[in-house]
Amino acid sequence: VQTTEGSALLNSVISMLLRLGTVAVGLFSIAAGLLYAKQDSLLYFPEISGVPRRPSQNPRRFRSPEEYNLPFENHLIPCEDGVSIHSWLLLQPHGKSRKAPTIVFFHGNAGNIGLRLPNAVQMYQHLGANVFLVEYRGYGDSDDTTPTEWGLKLDAEAALEFILKHSEVDPESIFLFGRSLGGAVAFHLGQYAEKKEFPLAGIVVENTFLSISHMVDELMPFLAPFKLLVLRIGWNNHRVAPTLKTPVLYLAGDSDQLVPHSHMVELYQMSKASSNGARIHVIKGGTHNESWLQGGREYWDRFQHFLSECLARERSSSFRSSSSVVMEEIQLDDKPSTSVKMGGDTSTSSIPTMPNTFIDIAREATTTSTNQNNDKKDK
Repeated sequence: VQTTEGSALLNSVISMLLRLGTVAVGLFSIAAGLLYAKQDSLLYFPEISGVPRRPSQNPRRFRSPEEYNLPFENHLIPCEDGVSIHSWLLLQPHGKSRKAPTIVFFHGNAGNIGLRLPNAVQMYQHLGANVFLVEYRGYGDSDDTTPTEWGLKLDAEAALEFILKHSEVDPESIFLFGRSLGGAVAFHLGQYAEKKEFPLAGIVVENTFLSISHMVDELMPFLAPFKLLVLRIGWNNHRVAPTLKTPVLYLAGDSDQLVPHSHMVELYQMSKASSNGARIHVIKGGTHNESWLQGGREYWDRFQHFLSECLARERSSSFRSSSSVVMEEIQLDDKPSTSVKMGGDTSTSSIPTMPNTFIDIAREATTTSTNQNNDKKDK
């Protein structure tokens, strides 16, 4: 009798486990399907945390370069697929005649280009450069279409081809700059320019990542074992960096709260093998979006030195890579960086940061989607 009862109990347990397993597999399949279908909305945030989509809706000083009394042009640039993207070009007086560098600025994954204006103005003033702010599709005043990796790459390619032909820009003095996601866009465009044999003086990336796959490991570790099944966004900087011959400067905040600092160090090490001049400058205490504020004068000095070094290449037969020396100096130098005061706050900027947990990312994506749907209904 005991044997019969034991067998019945065992069968019940096995049956329950099978049911639970079936439910778990079903729930995972649903979650994986949603992640696969909705993952773009988990990465791209044209609106975030109450920040409006369009620059004109921003607080004062974040709406237009006109608020800074700077000469600028407003452009809508057509892309290969018919989508048009918005941009601002801040122009130095007599820039072309004195061969001023032009920096093509690719922003991060959250918010419009107006939120980057204080940073762009500092670039304009400290570096004596034209600054070309590019707004991705679906962001700001660009066409209202869903941002994707493929689409952003088309945006970047169209922006480069536009600026190369601009009458007030020296095509031999163009640099790419990208922060966070913008670093991935800059890397892609650097590779594209080399394949097309377009002139490109250098690339500057700040607090960018190895790949989206590597970021999944950091932000969604529970998904890591299954990411090959559901992840279709690449942005594989770790594959692009080792192929680029163009000089690259890495501006790396060592207190980045979103992208592990090790990602920038690894990318720099990869670039040393292929680039005509890989450099790295570590901003002590530098956070994801605020390193340019927290780096002080040294940040701009390193940036300026890189631009000058790249532009001097034509006058010199060699562009010796002193990367290892620079790295050693940074590792040994414990002198704290000074801060640049912006509106009385030396540690924060207007640039929104992507949430750094899966639950917060999902919540933000849901909120943004709901707001967009409501806006469409209101129209």
